[in-house]
Amino acid sequence: MSNPSWNVTTTSDEVAAALSSHIQGKTVLVTGISPDGLGLDFCRAIAAHSPSLIILAARNPSKIAAAQEYLAALYPSLQLKPLTIDLCSLSSVRSAAQEINSTVAKVDVLVNNAAMHAKELVRTEDGLETSFSTNHIGHFLFTNLLLKGGAMKEGGRVVNVTSNSFRRGAVVWDDPNFLKTPFGEGWAAYSQSKTSNVLFSQALADKFKDRDVYSYSLHPGLINTAMAKKMDMDEFAVKFNVTLHWKTFAQGTATHVVAAFDPTIESQNGAFLADCQVKPITEPEAAWATGKENYDRLWKLSEELVGEDFA
Repeated sequence: MSNPSWNVTTTSDEVAAALSSHIQGKTVLVTGISPDGLGLDFCRAIAAHSPSLIILAARNPSKIAAAQEYLAALYPSLQLKPLTIDLCSLSSVRSAAQEINSTVAKVDVLVNNAAMHAKELVRTEDGLETSFSTNHIGHFLFTNLLLKGGAMKEGGRVVNVTSNSFRRGAVVWDDPNFLKTPFGEGWAAYSQSKTSNVLFSQALADKFKDRDVYSYSLHPGLINTAMAKKMDMDEFAVKFNVTLHWKTFAQGTATHVVAAFDPTIESQNGAFLADCQVKPITEPEAAWATGKENYDRLWKLSEELVGEDFA
């Protein structure tokens, strides 16, 4: 159990200060780096506590460069490494993994933070629906290539950033790339990808439990990122009859820091977190997002889609 005083208002700066000794000397790789995204704010929060290296990964080199400039201005001695990776291209993912495995001795923490919500049905060069590819399949392949005799062969933490949208839909097992299933505005595809983030964390915790691998999924909350603006959250609230509760960037990334560094949650390997605390998934409507049968099925499907067998 993490610090019981941490909650919805706790900031990443507060959590990072409390976990400073666990951040110091660590090599941290974060996907989805953007000047207006949660990944960069997470990096900002931990940068004050002497990580050994932060690897900034994104598809757009100009966004990586802007992030480097921002962090370097705050912490001139901070060691940074750019990494170009397109999660909608399995060849790009393989190249990025090869670069890390050949140049970085060890990645202590991998934060699979990149995400998108595709409102229109577009498939990648590999035939994958783009939300599913970006949010899960690309991260599945990248993570496993680092674990398979690479920079994470000795273990580490894997953090998969999901959202509460996992509660709105399961994996479309028979048609994950929406070849026949109506796509609409992409909500089923997005929910599928977020459910996959939750199941992937459970699978990693189980399959690599003897290799010191700890994996968690988390819901950061609602933050006014570029992605949230593109999703039109007011329309979302009406569509799903929910009340919007906004957080600041620092409040949103607080749970990132807990999942990445807090030693007290190791006994709850594979757990889902929100508002800086482990939140067991018990709601009947989200039964598809938990359990060995579901995560084993997702693992097999993911292996088939990337064309490679892992653990």
